[in-house]
Amino acid sequence: MDLSKWFPTIPTGVDGTILNPERIITLEEILAETYGRKASLLSLERLKSRKNIVIHLEIAKEEQIIPSNVVAKMFVVDKFDIELRILKSSWEKSLAVPEVIEARDGVILMDYINGEPLVDVLNRTFEQSLIDMLAEWYYNYHNAHDMIKGDPRLRNFIYNNSRIYGVDYEETCPGPWVLDIGGAAASILDTDPIFDVRKQKLCWALLETYLDLIGEERTSEIESKFNETVADTLKKTAIWRNNAEIMSISETVRQNGIPFE
Repeated sequence: MDLSKWFPTIPTGVDGTILNPERIITLEEILAETYGRKASLLSLERLKSRKNIVIHLEIAKEEQIIPSNVVAKMFVVDKFDIELRILKSSWEKSLAVPEVIEARDGVILMDYINGEPLVDVLNRTFEQSLIDMLAEWYYNYHNAHDMIKGDPRLRNFIYNNSRIYGVDYEETCPGPWVLDIGGAAASILDTDPIFDVRKQKLCWALLETYLDLIGEERTSEIESKFNETVADTLKKTAIWRNNAEIMSISETVRQNGIPFE
């Protein structure tokens, strides 16, 4: 399966770092071994990823009526081992993550999770049941790994058939749970409609549900740390996007906290 026509130039990460071309060769080998050398690549779409090259592939085998949909992640940043370990461990513990099909030499081939980014569903519905599901996902993840996911962007969660799936685990590391929960709250606030009052309520609902799950009381100290984490995350996002509005919201949260009734 020749991928060269799909990559007329070697892709780069967001910072301009060039992907090691050997990763593309490795992916070709994995696809050939998995689907056979006569399989056809029907489509290839690059998905959003800040650091690495993530692609959605549609592959047809001669005997298949329905093509296979898979995702390949080719690592520009050297965190392949972390992500692979977390994906496999999470799957073994029945967490909602993609199943790894094959992986080696900086390339992971995994199932494609069909659905809609959680952030888009929330921006359309403001449905608290989704927040409860997200809190439960984090609770299960923290219990399974005794670590935080690290990257709080809600585009790294897919909503499919009344279930939330998490993707992207290269930032997994030791840390307090509030970094994940406060980071996720910031991601709720920083997309349109930005800082909407309905989203402010969802942020507090996320904290409340998570605290219920871990059996902790909501205290002024926890609220303060939560607001601080949200403000810090919003500041990072504002710098990354060069967005003055989000920077202003970050300062508002830092000084006054997220409003709540």
